[in-house]
Amino acid sequence: MGFFCLTRIFIDMKTKLIITESQLERLKCSLNESVVHSNMVKRMKEDLDKNYQPIEKFVREGGEYASQPMIMVTADEETITPKDLYEYLKYKYKMGEAFTKQVIRDWVDGKITDDFRLSKNVALN
Repeated sequence: MGFFCLTRIFIDMKTKLIITESQLERLKCSLNESVVHSNMVKRMKEDLDKNYQPIEKFVREGGEYASQPMIMVTADEETITPKDLYEYLKYKYKMGEAFTKQVIRDWVDGKITDDFRLSKNVALN
């Protein structure tokens, strides 16, 4: 027979939640993953805010002007493509492709929330 342990979590003075030890471990893992995710978004957003600025560049294509999203490096006011920024951030932070792309998209669109959540739930790797 296996060892079975129950844990009580007091939600408020009248409500008790009783969970098993394995459920408590899964809850801890979930909370830790959420904190790591938010911390990484925070680090990347602060880096982006400090060093880059999203801009729109107009390029002539076939006799008409089309807008093209670009990124300006604030240190030297050089413009780079979002792909170049993506490659640099992927190298610097060593995160997954989808996560890095989502951080850049949400940063450009201003969709990163105050508690550093992305508009779309994407895994770190």
